[in-house]
Amino acid sequence: MQSARARGASVIGTASPRNHEYLRSLGAIPVSYGDGLTDRVRAAAPGSVHAALDAAGTIEALHTSIELASDRDRIVTTAFQPAARELGVRRIGTDRSTARLVELTDLYAGGRLRIATRTYPLAEAAEAHRAVETGHGRGKVVLTVG
Repeated sequence: MQSARARGASVIGTASPRNHEYLRSLGAIPVSYGDGLTDRVRAAAPGSVHAALDAAGTIEALHTSIELASDRDRIVTTAFQPAARELGVRRIGTDRSTARLVELTDLYAGGRLRIATRTYPLAEAAEAHRAVETGHGRGKVVLTVG
């Protein structure tokens, strides 16, 4: 989201209302997910949606993305969803390269990239795992040793 904003894109993010302020703080236009999502996104993006990134991994999210962004080459998912291939949606991963690291570091140094972390001591690894499993975490979970 932040990387797309840094490139000049208007970004719409879906979340529950309790996370809307957080999305705004990242530069996104928040929209509540659930029934009527397609109409809410269309209202937030007059004209058209040029690309869609699914990070939820649900079949509903993929169908909504397809309905909103008609060019399937511009729809991707980061989640494992077997139906994605059948629907013509590409699965993407992380671009781990020196160039990408430099780009992200520059965005961070310039104040245009925030990284949310939640830190747990190693003794609380089980609690950290439970937090990740909820699917509602922000950013990265870090285990500290020592």
